[in-house]
Amino acid sequence: MEVSWTNTRESLKSFAKTLICRKCGNKPVNPVSYTSCGHFFCSHCIDNSKCYQCGIPVRISEIRSDHTILSLLRDCDVIANVIEESNLWSALVGARNILQNEDALPADIQNTISKECSVVNYLLKNNIKNINKSNPMGETPLHIACIKGQKEIVKILLEIGADPNTKDNANWSPLQESINLGHYEICELLLKAGAFTNSPGIENRTALHEAVINNKVEEVKLLLQYNANKEVYDQYGKKPIDYCYSEEMKETLLNINVSSINTETEYELNSIFDQTFYNNNLIVYLSNLSEINKELFERVVAKHKIKFIRTYKPCVTHIIVEVNEQNIADLTYDIMLALLNGKWLLTSEWVSVSLELSNIREAELELFEVSGCPTLEVPKRARENEEYQNPRLFSRCSFFLSLQANVVYRIGDINLTKEKVIKLIKAGDGIILNREPNPEDIKNLKQYIPFHVAHNPHHPLYKCTHYIIYPAETSEPLIIYNMPHLRSLPLLWLIESIEKFTLLNPSYIGL
Repeated sequence: MEVSWTNTRESLKSFAKTLICRKCGNKPVNPVSYTSCGHFFCSHCIDNSKCYQCGIPVRISEIRSDHTILSLLRDCDVIANVIEESNLWSALVGARNILQNEDALPADIQNTISKECSVVNYLLKNNIKNINKSNPMGETPLHIACIKGQKEIVKILLEIGADPNTKDNANWSPLQESINLGHYEICELLLKAGAFTNSPGIENRTALHEAVINNKVEEVKLLLQYNANKEVYDQYGKKPIDYCYSEEMKETLLNINVSSINTETEYELNSIFDQTFYNNNLIVYLSNLSEINKELFERVVAKHKIKFIRTYKPCVTHIIVEVNEQNIADLTYDIMLALLNGKWLLTSEWVSVSLELSNIREAELELFEVSGCPTLEVPKRARENEEYQNPRLFSRCSFFLSLQANVVYRIGDINLTKEKVIKLIKAGDGIILNREPNPEDIKNLKQYIPFHVAHNPHHPLYKCTHYIIYPAETSEPLIIYNMPHLRSLPLLWLIESIEKFTLLNPSYIGL
C-alpha cells in the first residue's frame, strides 16, 4: 500500500509557514534574529535600526545568527525529502528574490551601487584594500555575490584579490554559502581560487558536511575532486557520510575512484595562502633573541620597512626565536602563546638572510620555520591549524582553575601565575569558569565533541568538555573527577597539551 502522507504534508506546510522570513516571505537565507524582540529574517533582509515586523528600535549588537531556525529549516527539508514534497518552499512563497536585495553590502558600498557590475567598479575606483570589508553580519562583498548567485561578480572579485576564505559571523565561508545554495559554478570558481575545502563552519561542519546534508550530489563530487576530507568530524562526532539519506549520495561518498584535481595548478585566480608573511599587516616580535641578532634585525626593519613590537600581543604574526643545532627552540611562555594562536615561529637565521636580500619575498619562510619546541613538527601543525581556519586547541572546552592568584607555579623552566594560565587558555579559545563545575549539571547539558579529539572516539577525553586544573606541586584536591565529561588534571597536563598541540591523553603523564 502506497503511503500518501496527506496529513504530514499539510502539517509540514503549516509549520514551514511559521519559518518564512517576515520581510521577503521566502525561506530564510542565513537566518538572523533580534535579541530584543525575537523576530527573525534573512540576513539580507534585516534592518540595523529597527525590526521590520514590530518596529522596535534595535542596535547592531542585538543581531544574532539564529541557529535554532537554521536547524528547523533543515529538519523541514529532511522531512520534505522523505515524503517527496519537493516544492515545499516554492509552494509557500514562490520564487526567491534575494538577487535584488543589496542591503547586506557595507554601507559605503550599498549607497553607491545600482547594478551588479557597479560593486566591482566601485571597488576598483576606490581603495582596493576594502575588498574584504565586512558588514555587521561579517559578510564581505564576495559572500554577498555568492549568496546572490552572481557568478560574473564572483569571478571579478576573485580576480582583483578577494579572499575566498573569509568567514562571516556565523563562521561560514563563501564556499559554504555557495554549497548550501547549490551554486555549482560559483563553487568551482572559489575552489580554483584556493578556497579551503575542509574549513569548519557552523557546528564544525565542513562544506562537504553541508553538501551531504542538502543532498547536493554534484557539489559533493566537486569537493571530492578538490580533496575534501571524507573522514572529518563535526562537533557531534559525525562524518559527512553519517548525514546521508539517499543511496546515490552514499555511493558517491564511498566511490574511491573520484579523480582529484592537482590544486597546485588549479588555483588560477589568486594565491592567498602563501602570502601571509608579505601582507600589509605583518607584525614581528622578537623572543629572547641575542643582542647581535637584535642589532641585525634593526637593520632589516630599516631596509624592508617591516613592523615589529617589543611585547607579545595577539596582533603579532611572526615570532623570531633562537634555536639549537637541531633547529629546536626551548619552550617558553611566548612560544606557547604563539602555538595556541597559530603564529609563524622563525629562527634567527631568517634575520641575517633577509638582510642580504633585495626583496624580502625571495625568502621561503618554511626554510626558517622552527622544527620543534621541543616536540617536532608542532610549530608547523599549529600554524597550519590556524591557516586552515580550524578551531583552536581548547575550543569547546571549559576550565576551572584551582590555583592561587598570588602563587608562582613552575613547570619545567617556565614560571606561571594564574593570570598567565588564564591567558593561555583564552588564546586557545577555552572558556574560564569562575565556579567549580557541578558534574550533574554538566551531564544534563547538550554534549559536544572537541574538535581536536573528534577523530578518535577511543580517546579518553573524547566527550570531555569541562576540566578542573590543579597544581601538581601541592596535594591533590579532595575530589578527583574522572568522568567522560569532567576531568580533574594537573597544570602539567595543560602545558604538555600546548607543547604537543593536542588534548593530551592523561595516561601519557601517568594518570
